[in-house]
Amino acid sequence: MARGRPHALIAGIGAALLCNYWVLEGLLARRTDLDDSWISDLAARTQTSDWRFALLQIASGLALAGFAWLLLPRLGAPSPTVRRGLLALVASGLLAALGGVAPLSCAEGLEASCSLEYDPLDLLHAGANLAEIAATALAFGLVGAGLRRLAPRRAAGAATLAIGTVWLGLIALTGLSYLSADVNSVKGLLQRADQLLLGAWLILLGTWADRRG
Repeated sequence: MARGRPHALIAGIGAALLCNYWVLEGLLARRTDLDDSWISDLAARTQTSDWRFALLQIASGLALAGFAWLLLPRLGAPSPTVRRGLLALVASGLLAALGGVAPLSCAEGLEASCSLEYDPLDLLHAGANLAEIAATALAFGLVGAGLRRLAPRRAAGAATLAIGTVWLGLIALTGLSYLSADVNSVKGLLQRADQLLLGAWLILLGTWADRRG
């Protein structure tokens, strides 16, 4: 591709928008609660709009994996570390899609009577979610470290590590929702902020890839 054409940027914007499909909950979901509900609650099997959000989650995961794979020749070729980070991002996307294939049995943040069944789909969803977090954190770390080694004076590596640090901090804070009622009341906002940060990073990755030509 010719240098300067924003193909990767356009792909990054598309992946970022799909990763933030939760913005459609006001239009598609019967019940919403930005503060107190997980994004995955939107696709729970007890929700009338579950299939729509399950499909959106699958699409977002596949878009993330496809975008990371697209970047491999441009960002990954000069650095084995960046390449491994992008492969971790591919894995993150596939795991997110797997979580959409296995929606939760009920919506904890939207249904007062919800008690998860911990059936095979619940367990698969939880396992995929934990593995997705680990893969995304690994992607931030490896891509950031690799970009810093490639171009120490450029902002790409430092920006990736900074965004990844904030992202991981929000993930850790969100995890405290199981221990703190105060954090639990805003866990939905924290998780959505995480997704916005991820989306911003994807757009930046697309921008940096296009600059490499």
